[in-house]
Amino acid sequence: METMITVPNECSVAKVAPDHEPILRAAIEAYRRGFDKLLVSVRLLGSAARGESDPGSSDIGFVGLVSMNPDAYQRDVIAAAARKLTLAYPFVRKVDLETEIKGRASAAREFIFRTDSVCLWGADDYTAAEVTISNTSLAKLTTPDFGRLMAGYRQQLKGPMNNDELGRFGRSIGKDLLKCFRKYLVLRLGVYRKSAADIHAQLLMYFPKDKETFDCLLRLHEHPVERRDELLRIVKMAQASYESLGQASV
Repeated sequence: METMITVPNECSVAKVAPDHEPILRAAIEAYRRGFDKLLVSVRLLGSAARGESDPGSSDIGFVGLVSMNPDAYQRDVIAAAARKLTLAYPFVRKVDLETEIKGRASAAREFIFRTDSVCLWGADDYTAAEVTISNTSLAKLTTPDFGRLMAGYRQQLKGPMNNDELGRFGRSIGKDLLKCFRKYLVLRLGVYRKSAADIHAQLLMYFPKDKETFDCLLRLHEHPVERRDELLRIVKMAQASYESLGQASV
């Protein structure tokens, strides 16, 4: 049944942890130096902007909105700055400096800008206090393609990866698959959560039968797993649970 869901934007510069502030200044400077007059604005995304980041385990993600496509040199400058900042601030797992051309971002991306980000510099054309959207539209907009993810996981796990790469890959698997399961919360219950921990808590409340799967996915996101066989085991478990929930909803 279609229902309407109101999604608040819980992000604010005031919520950013004090030790993250130097990273914000450095990220803005990197974008301004790399893109110069192309730069329209800089946004902070996700848990850091909500004041929910975990020291040592959370990434910090930025996006620079530009007026036109940067050239290869400019993109290389931003990529080098991201690597430098990741090394300079070890209390975050990774500093992401992404780039989007203003007006060309996907609908899903623009939804994130409106509901899970804050403007740090430049023109703020996205921030909204809240967005009201139908549960069916929200599920479609925010759910990764499960089948494509699974095919990609299996392909990547066949290739060479060192322990650090396996850990980062597993962290992404955990969060992305929790977002896939979130679809059932949105469609059946009108519940939408943003953080991996909150999605996990809601899934346990409404679908306790698959607790082992949900627990494994959250642990995978929060604590790197460097064993290929364990990643494959969790991926297979997640597929079985996802298919079971899908059949139950038919």
